[in-house]
Amino acid sequence: MDIVEKLAKRSYRDNIEFSRGNNRDSVNNIKLLVYDLDSKLDKIKFLNFHIDWVNEEYQKHLKTCSNPNSCQINEDAETLIFYLQQELKSLGVELNGDTFTNEEKIDTNYQLQEILEKLEDVKLGNQIIYDDLLKEFEELKSLYFLGKKKWHQLLTGKVVEMTVGGVISETVSKDLISLIKPSLNNLLK
Repeated sequence: MDIVEKLAKRSYRDNIEFSRGNNRDSVNNIKLLVYDLDSKLDKIKFLNFHIDWVNEEYQKHLKTCSNPNSCQINEDAETLIFYLQQELKSLGVELNGDTFTNEEKIDTNYQLQEILEKLEDVKLGNQIIYDDLLKEFEELKSLYFLGKKKWHQLLTGKVVEMTVGGVISETVSKDLISLIKPSLNNLLK
């Protein structure tokens, strides 16, 4: 866990999970913490952690909510997400269909894991190559906050670099490209 995630986890706990104040106070406290971060990327990552965690709890609650149209918990979650997304927009992040949903993150992580499992044979003779791929995949899993387009561009660059460098075979690169295909047309626009 990197420092930005640790700070976000503490902020989430203090400002949302155990907060006794209103949403506006929580968002203002989070904004102050965002202001303290120098890197725009760290700010985006910090806010995305909050949004993901609020969404996760919100989705859990919706499954058991008896009155979703007038539930205060639903309203609080929707309001928090709205204000946090507003802050992301102020940083220049487009929040259209480019943001990974939790389901898409889980699905992509599963696909990356499947590719690693196919490479178990490579691991036996080429531990260094397997470890490099594992490291690259773990890094990619932590970069979903970049959005789909930039994430897929990064994956494409890594695949090309590893294929040209001889780190991975053409067969493996084809498996990785299958992850990119759905958004490949968008990358070229």
